[in-house]
Amino acid sequence: MEDNMITIDTDGEAYWSGTVDLGVMGEFNTIIINLDTCDIAGVSDDMSQEEKLDRATQYYGERFKTLEADVDVINEQFLIWMITHLCDIEYPFWQFSDEDPGGGDYPDYIVKEEMGKFEDENGHFIHDPYGPSPIYKDIQEYNPYTNKDNLSSYEIVAKYLPVLNFNKLIDTITADSIDTYEDNIHFQVSSEVCGGMLLCATYGTIDANNELEVTHNC
Repeated sequence: MEDNMITIDTDGEAYWSGTVDLGVMGEFNTIIINLDTCDIAGVSDDMSQEEKLDRATQYYGERFKTLEADVDVINEQFLIWMITHLCDIEYPFWQFSDEDPGGGDYPDYIVKEEMGKFEDENGHFIHDPYGPSPIYKDIQEYNPYTNKDNLSSYEIVAKYLPVLNFNKLIDTITADSIDTYEDNIHFQVSSEVCGGMLLCATYGTIDANNELEVTHNC
């Protein structure tokens, strides 16, 4: 049996004492183990606290290893969600925030040379506030939901949303927390980009097959 990796705080909350690295989603240090929903680990009510912790440690130690081993697949699912989320809301990610559109400047994850294609001769962004943004035109026409050419997330952005430096946007993501429910792993991440309006308390689930679904954002 491996050393116990779960600690109990003064409120009775169980925490994993290690970290889980989910790549672009970040390295998680706050990991809550729900001992009340731990049947999958062989935990039962008639066990001592030490037995429960031993069983949970053994199970989740392996579960977290499978997450990290499959991180590329998990990451790609999250990145595709980011792209489709942008297309769903057509958020003006080239602005700092609603209150501070930038005054002609752009965040550092914007490729200014590409952005210039959407500006007039005075360097002002050409946009009809009552119509779809021209920045999303190509990616919407391609339809990232169906992704008929089976492109990776990075390929989709490079080809159809070149104003976005995807790596720099991804670098703004902060890993907030993980909590467990049987073999499901719930995660929360966030970002301060766009005044916190684009990715804010982004919450989702990774199931037993490491299929990821974002269930809540802002």
